[in-house]
Amino acid sequence: MAYHPRENWSPQLRRRVYTRRDFLHRAALLGIALPALPSLLAACADREGQEGAELAIGTPAKPTQQPLFDDNPAIDSGLEPEDGPLLLYNWEDYMNPETIPLAAEALGVEIQVTTFVNEEEALARLSSGEVQFDVWFPTSQRVPVAVAASLIQPLNHDYLPNLQANVWPQLVDPYYDQGSRYTVPYVTYTTGIGWRTDLADSADIEGQANPWDVFWNEKYSGVIGMLDSFTDVIPVALFHNGVADPSQATEDELVAAGDALVELIDLVDIRYRIDGSYAGLPEGRYAIHQAWSGDLVNSQYFWPGGVDEGTTRYLWPAKSEGSTTKGAISSDTMTVLKGSERPVLAHAFLNYMLDEANALKNFEYVGYQPPQNGLTSEYLISEEWLLPHLAPALVAPEDFELDSAWVQGPLDAATEALWVEQWNRANSGG
Repeated sequence: MAYHPRENWSPQLRRRVYTRRDFLHRAALLGIALPALPSLLAACADREGQEGAELAIGTPAKPTQQPLFDDNPAIDSGLEPEDGPLLLYNWEDYMNPETIPLAAEALGVEIQVTTFVNEEEALARLSSGEVQFDVWFPTSQRVPVAVAASLIQPLNHDYLPNLQANVWPQLVDPYYDQGSRYTVPYVTYTTGIGWRTDLADSADIEGQANPWDVFWNEKYSGVIGMLDSFTDVIPVALFHNGVADPSQATEDELVAAGDALVELIDLVDIRYRIDGSYAGLPEGRYAIHQAWSGDLVNSQYFWPGGVDEGTTRYLWPAKSEGSTTKGAISSDTMTVLKGSERPVLAHAFLNYMLDEANALKNFEYVGYQPPQNGLTSEYLISEEWLLPHLAPALVAPEDFELDSAWVQGPLDAATEALWVEQWNRANSGG
């Protein structure tokens, strides 16, 4: 169970012990009732200019342009920024605390931050109309939902010169929002495998046709773990079973994935933890753990004194030599909310965050990589923003275009229910 990061603050490290992804499933664990996606879309389906709230879901192979609606226009050009305060709605602990006062000074306004536990909570609050914010930070998977539900407004690129100037072309014109009509990118990341070379045999992971199979290697019983996240664990079981595209898995394939996860209980005494990669590996609680690339970058700050931090490794199966399986990749975004009372100021904030120096300052804390042209792997390593052996945890622009990359996208309500059913089986012992 993950808790508020202030309960996990390390005075010695002067850093948090958990990332914002600790909170992805806390609402479900606490029994919080959240509205189903169909209900949210149905509530917005009859607004003027929209015949139905269908999701425009894109992939790198088939990108999509999010629709525009008459009742939700972009702001005009040439307007002066409004007075503050600017109201941000972000994941818990997902921005460098030093960024807020620096941005406030640069923009000449007060900035206030409100946080949410997970995207279901955020969508519920925003769609209720009972809260008012200016800038929101959704994952790219939720962008089609936000557009269809009329939660975010189209962007006026006249206020966003740093988008074209600084950002990877792949995410200036992203597959999920061609032309960046509604979003600009915040960070990007992959999902792979982290391990310690002094506690695990690298040959069991590197060079393997299916590196994900290591989670079914019984010699690591008791020292292997996976993320406490059904959207990340179910795909690993599907990849282990040879399914190429988890989002297209059949019900039978999902049941087989559930069977594979149930097998892990006795086979390796599997543990599901959010902090397993960035804290559990440095502390020696795990030899191998499924990992988000940003958390592996942050793991360099969690090593206890006297332990060789150079033993950490990260592998993304999509780029592993000899691998015939895929690996997940995704990105998070920044948006201006529909109904914002300060939309010009909100655009100015987005542009501020798209500045290379400001993005780098934020990377220093969150560990998740901003897709900036100038912040190449070579630069980040040469300037010692991360240790060289963690270079595989960095994302390259072309990674989104690899045939071996599985770009995570939204699931429809029926499919998501099947995923959750198998996740519950795995957590209840079958």
